[in-house]
Amino acid sequence: MKKVLRGLWSVCEVIIIFYVIVVTAFILCKNKYGYTQIGDYTFDNVSLIDARNIEDADKGDLLVVRNSNNVHVGDRIYYYAAYNESYIVRSDYVVSMESDDFSALYTIQRNGENTVVPSSRLLGKYSTVYKKVGGILEVLESRIGFLFLVLLPIMIVFIYQVYEFVVILRYEEVEADDEPSKEKKPTKVEEEKEEEDNSIEVL
Repeated sequence: MKKVLRGLWSVCEVIIIFYVIVVTAFILCKNKYGYTQIGDYTFDNVSLIDARNIEDADKGDLLVVRNSNNVHVGDRIYYYAAYNESYIVRSDYVVSMESDDFSALYTIQRNGENTVVPSSRLLGKYSTVYKKVGGILEVLESRIGFLFLVLLPIMIVFIYQVYEFVVILRYEEVEADDEPSKEKKPTKVEEEKEEEDNSIEVL
């Protein structure tokens, strides 16, 4: 039974460590615009302001945009726009574009006016919206989320490992105390010397 429980706990430890790595990646992998970006994917917990600027997304949704530079006129793109000394995500359709081997400029139309978006602010054009789960990302990236979802599981694993280490040490000490002390048998030379000593004493 103990072996089964230890095996289950070992599996749980692997799951916890993998989970902590994933959560830490979401917390640490922030790009220069303040959004979580892992590889080619950018994650956005859609706020009320974002919802007003992103088509087909509502407050509390999780927007996942895959990076792509394969943009053509008529495509809907997602890009970073400056807003009150920070950045928000917007989506608009490209009406014209200019590009070379290194960068591109996309012209979009917003509120009847043309705006130029450089390729450095482009998120991509492929997206997936997960309804009402954006709060999960918000919790993961908060201080309380880091405390309870990262530090606490790691502390549990660490404390258990220390406990196992102490138990193993105590078990080895008990085994060492229970072993019978083995008497050292005298060698042939020692036996002969002892016989000589006894004969001398008799004389």
